[in-house]
Amino acid sequence: MCGILGRFYRQPAHRSHFTKKDLATLAHRGPDGSGVYSDSHIQFGHTRLAVIDLTESGHQPMTHGDGRYVVTYNGEIYNYREIRAELEAKGERFISSSDTEVLLAAYKVWGRECVSHFRGMFAFALWDEREKSLFLARDRCGEKPLFYYRDDQCLAFASELKGLLPLLTFRPSLDPSVVDMYLHYQYAPEPFTLLHGVHKVPAGHTLMLSLDNWYAEPVRYWSVEEPAKITGLPTDTPGILRCIREGLEEAVKLTLRSDVPVGVALSGGIDSGAIAALAQKHSSEPMHAFSVGYPGRPHYDEREQARNLAEQLGMIVHEVELPVDSFVESFPQLVRIMDEPIADPAAFGHYSVPKAAADLGIKVLLTGLGGDELFWGYPWVAQVAAANQAIARAPLLASAAPFLGFESTRVLLRKVTNSPLASAVLRRWASVLLDIVDTYTPKEQLRFYTGAPDFNDVWWIKDSVYGPAMHAIAADNPFRPTDIGPRVMEEIPAAVIRMLFDTWLVSNCLSLGDRVSMGVGVEARLPFLDVGLIELVMTLRSKQPDHTFGQKAWLRAALKDVLPDEVLMRPKAGFQPPVREWLLGVITRYGGNLCNGNLAKAGVLDEKKIDSNLQGLLKQGWPWLFFMYKLVLLEMWQREVVGT
Repeated sequence: MCGILGRFYRQPAHRSHFTKKDLATLAHRGPDGSGVYSDSHIQFGHTRLAVIDLTESGHQPMTHGDGRYVVTYNGEIYNYREIRAELEAKGERFISSSDTEVLLAAYKVWGRECVSHFRGMFAFALWDEREKSLFLARDRCGEKPLFYYRDDQCLAFASELKGLLPLLTFRPSLDPSVVDMYLHYQYAPEPFTLLHGVHKVPAGHTLMLSLDNWYAEPVRYWSVEEPAKITGLPTDTPGILRCIREGLEEAVKLTLRSDVPVGVALSGGIDSGAIAALAQKHSSEPMHAFSVGYPGRPHYDEREQARNLAEQLGMIVHEVELPVDSFVESFPQLVRIMDEPIADPAAFGHYSVPKAAADLGIKVLLTGLGGDELFWGYPWVAQVAAANQAIARAPLLASAAPFLGFESTRVLLRKVTNSPLASAVLRRWASVLLDIVDTYTPKEQLRFYTGAPDFNDVWWIKDSVYGPAMHAIAADNPFRPTDIGPRVMEEIPAAVIRMLFDTWLVSNCLSLGDRVSMGVGVEARLPFLDVGLIELVMTLRSKQPDHTFGQKAWLRAALKDVLPDEVLMRPKAGFQPPVREWLLGVITRYGGNLCNGNLAKAGVLDEKKIDSNLQGLLKQGWPWLFFMYKLVLLEMWQREVVGT
């Protein structure tokens, strides 16, 4: 795991190497070494976190063979041993035991199709000296980041904005349309970024540039919606559950491959519990487990459940306690570490776990991230799948939405949805109707984020604070990231999973997880996002849809002999920090920055309206509190990361 950066020049010229200052912007991602490569067209920089092949033979940038191919690479290819054996059978020879050398040889043999052979997480730039071409690639789910900026003469890229911006000759301005998306989503959905002209290579895409094809665009090579089909799979329930259990265990075994110690981030839930149980099963020594809690051990503190499970598994337990004051004091530092403004209130907790692991010298941390996204862990996601299918069966339902979309109707449906007195069937259908009466989503699109309350709340808040730069934004702007076109009824569940993967998973969960772990030099590994497991599950459900079976029904049943019943039956809690106290503390301490701040100067905010809303914040409910937190975070990001 590493940090990468580089430039590709259209015209040849003699230019200096990257300096120590350039590399220092990504030193946190690679504290174990650094290197550079340069010729008349290309500059590569690399900072190394040594996890596989700790010797100098794993040093990067790495050249291959006669020097034709050069790579700077961030990630882990878990199946590198199997690929190496396959390449050796084709006549390739290796001088190191690193996965980097395997990547280079794979490109030599298979070209841009090499990515389809990799199981792992990666972002890399590979230079072909003979063809004068640059190949950029990113893993299927987007676990590893890759930003780039291109003008007529130069393309610059880096693992993080902090590494990219110093490579540019100017500071890009804010993009108001993406600011609008950010305030709805709580993150900037890729491939967009908040800065004009700066993009991300999207997850599951490659980008091939050459002197003759300078303006090429990224090309998708994989989608969770259309995985490689696996033949010969069972259709009976016991067979399906056995396949899922075996697929998850194989993924865990692959992610345990490391030449340094591996730990586990453990809550009291199913996902991290499954990873912990299967990892410890295949570890010859007791593994270290890390859990988070809060002063006074409130009801949402999961340390006791985590400790009980860890001790049953024979693991060594470490607890991290997070006082409110710590979050407020460390907020500017956390903003720098996150690199992008991601308003997930759980960010501080997610940072504290790898920080505790790093303090003990553990460089690799397995997490349960991805389980919710793959196995219908969020009830609202299954509900919007059902709502879209209901509309597909009866298209007139969508036509009736404007007539049913009165606020009084919405209030009634919300009450029924949340009522403990209503039957499960009634609550479910109230949720479906709530999605059907959505009047915001363009008619030609699938319903999706209007099922998430925080997304919807912004509609009635934003106009009261927006400044002149925001007034020309189209009404359907927030739906650009989920505009994937129509689907027939049987295709809808997979399309819903795709929208979740392409937005929330990659731009919130994976971006946040990468930055907070790499910010302390720890590599986070996610077995639930192994391509073998994902394609297995998506192929199984293409024959037997499971979104109506209940929350994580397949996963719970598949883990029957892996986890205790009290873990399997425990309702999903999610990560629950003292959110209101944290956010209110940040707004109280740093909210004054909004007055005459960067956002006001850029015309994003109306300064007078923001000032009055800050004064009356305590009288407002959650929607206003969270909205104001997103603004404070964005303003702090402008100061701490962009530097304006």
